[in-house]
Amino acid sequence: MKDRGVLSYRAKGDSHLMGDTGSSVTSESRRSTRSSANAEPLLSWKTIHACAGTYGDSFYVFDESRLRENFTRLTVAFTARYRDTRIAYSYKTNYTPTICKAIEEMGGYAEVVSEMEYDLARRLGISGKRIIYNGPYKSSSSVRDALYAGAIVNLDSMRDHAIVMSVASEAPQQHFSVGLRCNFALAEDCTSRFGFDTNGSQFRWVIDEIRSSRNVSLSGLHCHYPNRDLASFKIRMLQMLDIASRVFPSAPAFLNLGGGFFGVMPESMQHTYKVTPPDFNQYAEVICDLLSRAYATSSGKPTLFIEPGTALVADTLRFYVRVVDIKDIRGRRIATVAGSLFNISPHSRVRHLPVRVIPNNDVSHAGALIPEKYDIAGYTCIEDDYLTRGLPGPLKVGDFLEYRNVGSYSIVMKPPFILPNVPILGISQESGEVFVIRNGESAASLFESFRDL
Repeated sequence: MKDRGVLSYRAKGDSHLMGDTGSSVTSESRRSTRSSANAEPLLSWKTIHACAGTYGDSFYVFDESRLRENFTRLTVAFTARYRDTRIAYSYKTNYTPTICKAIEEMGGYAEVVSEMEYDLARRLGISGKRIIYNGPYKSSSSVRDALYAGAIVNLDSMRDHAIVMSVASEAPQQHFSVGLRCNFALAEDCTSRFGFDTNGSQFRWVIDEIRSSRNVSLSGLHCHYPNRDLASFKIRMLQMLDIASRVFPSAPAFLNLGGGFFGVMPESMQHTYKVTPPDFNQYAEVICDLLSRAYATSSGKPTLFIEPGTALVADTLRFYVRVVDIKDIRGRRIATVAGSLFNISPHSRVRHLPVRVIPNNDVSHAGALIPEKYDIAGYTCIEDDYLTRGLPGPLKVGDFLEYRNVGSYSIVMKPPFILPNVPILGISQESGEVFVIRNGESAASLFESFRDL
């Protein structure tokens, strides 16, 4: 087991954060997406090597200041156009407790989709009234607790409805309110599996059943789709407004458009999408203007909920990994690292992440100049486990690579395949101290739930 105490990297010989910048796949690695005044410091090889000596040859580093900046920019973009907007952070994107607590401190809600995530929110001390409970598989016990705690429970199915009605029948003097997840055609070639078909009989039946209940009421509507483009959000808003006008005689308590927003994205990733990623202001303008016009003459206005995940956390984590071997196979230079594609993109969809080479300048790189491009291979036994192909050199064993924009789904979807999961660290820019946000897994902790060992 590695030491999990606090480490000051300055004690290891670094006098400041700024170190060797090394080479880069794209110009994005050489400039910050923020202003120069708030530019994120680049960690030197000595700093990373010191951390690796304590915490292992690969680890994540979390930047809380960037999370707070993302949350603030998104909040300002929406509330400037529609004051009654609430941001509910999507726990499934990255349920690291440090992140969830920071969101709550800034006034964000918790959006959870399972009993596990609901329990996490409650363990963190988050009030039930600031939790939105979505998802297709909610346990009866967690729904009961959420209803009594005042959480917004959005029904996804007839099963959810039955659970709610069962809870309500046990407490006829208690009043509960719920929302419905709406399923409508966002695109001709896409039929979502979630929620109620808003043109179907079950949708109408559930609404009638709720309205006939003495102690359950329908407060609002929810939807969520994976589409991230502006046009899809316009369709979402128009559809939700139309459904709300048919379901509610006056303004509902809330309308929830779900998530799926693009966040700050490096140039190396933008070209992989068919559309230009909108910024927060563009999203807010499309959504809030439609909503404001729809209820311009109404005595009441619904609260607008949005449920971002990736937009808030994607660029808050970096992954550092050591080069452990380099081999030449029929003209290809392959560098094996102490990490895997699963560490940065568990679903294997993103392979254009910004990466920076952090060279050990105590070791000569002269022999690494030819060939100049390297395929970066992970530690697993999967043939296609490449973190990057064609990385410009030079590169030597002992160098480190820094991958950015790895905060979305990497932590929650990384399997313990071949090796346990690695630590998440934080580094204080003021004191230079390294602190542990999540301990790395050990073989002992990984296998303790198995029998016969």
